[in-house]
Amino acid sequence: MAEKKLGKKESAKKLVSRSEHCNVIIAATMSAGKTSLINALLGNEVLFSANEAATATLTRITHNRNLRQRIEGVSYTQQGECHERSNNVQSATLKQWNDHQAVKYIELDCRIESLRKTAKPLVIYDTPGPNNSQDASHKSLLDAALTLPGKKLLVYVLNATQLATQDDKQLLQEIKNSPALASGNQIIFILNKVDQLDEERGETIELFLEKTRNYLEQTGYSRPVIIPAMMQTSLIAKKVLSRKSITRNQKHRLQAELQRFRENKFNLNEASQIPLAIKRQVRSELKRGQPENAYLDTFDKTELTQFIAYSGIRTLEIFLSQHN
Repeated sequence: MAEKKLGKKESAKKLVSRSEHCNVIIAATMSAGKTSLINALLGNEVLFSANEAATATLTRITHNRNLRQRIEGVSYTQQGECHERSNNVQSATLKQWNDHQAVKYIELDCRIESLRKTAKPLVIYDTPGPNNSQDASHKSLLDAALTLPGKKLLVYVLNATQLATQDDKQLLQEIKNSPALASGNQIIFILNKVDQLDEERGETIELFLEKTRNYLEQTGYSRPVIIPAMMQTSLIAKKVLSRKSITRNQKHRLQAELQRFRENKFNLNEASQIPLAIKRQVRSELKRGQPENAYLDTFDKTELTQFIAYSGIRTLEIFLSQHN
């Protein structure tokens, strides 16, 4: 790949500054599911995901409707120098860049199929979890995203299986006090991994939505917008719809969640704490069409489309499409 140096006057902060764009900042503590959320938006496992600090860089993803079937990308050092450039970024490319000590910023251009054209270009920032005691630069990279100029939408990912940890409380408080939530900016919360709740032990979605609302209000967020979601399973469903291969474990996971979906496909949308207009739009999509082969071993396209609306990712997509 060709290597290119940027001008000395172009600082690292300028690399990620786009005031004319609609900036969407994805934030959370480690392993809450930020990367899984972005992969679900993209419909493929492009970004590396793991049950550890998988993100060590600040990654900016620009929604470019002119690109099809490929992702263009550039990695940069802290000083603003181009590390590598690729016209066809693969997951292995991003993992290599993310693991390289010199790389602190990554820019990607790709088409997000599920998003309609917005009035301004949409840019999504994947930020590293700041609670990594082994790398203090993670917090500074998040701070750089939070202080970007222009209009911002913050998407904060909560882990339903590890709600209200000390690291989470600290980060929520820092964001609450940051310029990122100045007038005109909004924050929405994704309660991720709700498919891992054990309903037989009383861990119902209604109970956890109430717990989450109380927790956020105690942290200073009044009337929070909360979307219950299962981002990993959303991604599996999208991969099947686009005829991408999935593993045997992924197939079993999707089949298990489809069983619960069939019992009450309106459950998560009804429990979500979102604007009524968006709730009605999701409900309309859940009612659209009737599956032909829903109970056979093969996956049904109509049912998978409804499942994606059920899983929370579609609700987020509507928010992003309306963010101007």
